[in-house]
Amino acid sequence: MKNYIQRIISAFVASSPSEDLTKEVYRWLVDEKHAEEKEAALKSLWKETDGNVDMSTLISLDKVYNKIGKSKRGGILFLSSVWKYSVAALVILAVSISATFFFISHHASSEVAMVQHFTSAGDMAVIKLPDGSEVQTNSETLLFYPEVFNGATRTVYLVGEANFKVKKNPDQPFIVKSDHMSITALGTEFNVDAYPGNGEMTTTLIHGKVKVDFGGGSKNFILNPGQQVVYQRNTSAVQLLKADIEDVTAWQRGLFVFKGVTIKDVLATLEHRYAVTFQYNANLFNDDKYNFRFHEKSSINDIMTIMQEVVGTFSYRLDGDICYIKGLQKQRK
Repeated sequence: MKNYIQRIISAFVASSPSEDLTKEVYRWLVDEKHAEEKEAALKSLWKETDGNVDMSTLISLDKVYNKIGKSKRGGILFLSSVWKYSVAALVILAVSISATFFFISHHASSEVAMVQHFTSAGDMAVIKLPDGSEVQTNSETLLFYPEVFNGATRTVYLVGEANFKVKKNPDQPFIVKSDHMSITALGTEFNVDAYPGNGEMTTTLIHGKVKVDFGGGSKNFILNPGQQVVYQRNTSAVQLLKADIEDVTAWQRGLFVFKGVTIKDVLATLEHRYAVTFQYNANLFNDDKYNFRFHEKSSINDIMTIMQEVVGTFSYRLDGDICYIKGLQKQRK
């Protein structure tokens, strides 16, 4: 359970979470269920970042708790270990401490509990949502959803990649929120690729119709089957493209299909699927684009050997779950 929770927190920290997702994650963090495991995971995060809660942080929290009647000690809020490390995570993520904790404390008892599901590296999972909709999640994907959809919408939160088969309900639209992207559907099937380590976020429509919003609704697209919208994180540029559905859904069949991607993007995907960490100089690979297709039973060694032959500029060494990559020295004439 400790590693499971730590992976959830790590996935969250690595992403650029929306305000809504941030609130839901912190509601989950301060819930008493698995409190010891959450504390251990947050302690680990605290140590990794050398974080520090200063007096101004505690005073800020103290003011919030004065408003809602929470206990304090000696004029300054007395924090349990879980609360303390939750504050540490807040500092790391640079979100509004007062607003977030006020939301958690004010709404935790009145709102529907959230369910979190994290798919481990190298695995895939099929999740049945409360409304009967089905979600297939890819490796290292975090999905948050309510135990019951009782509001005006059916809203879920995604960090990673998933395929959604949505039960039709015109009176309660289905919404997927992920980083800068929000996808609204009535009854449809679509794929969302929103891993935090990738430079692109992609929504691909397979059946039905969806609306994709970016930047708080400043940009939106209506997709027809076979279309995809691609969002560039660095530039905020958005493209509407024709999709190859077989390639987009290949991961559900255990296949690896890469088209027009950089080696860095390939390595980021392989990390998710094989639970391996790549260590290499960031300047080793340029932005050249490559096409690869690998069988589901290919080992990481098989894949790295093929990539090495195609690219021809690096060597690699596998040591357990770490792959060391080095550039080849140029021969002198």
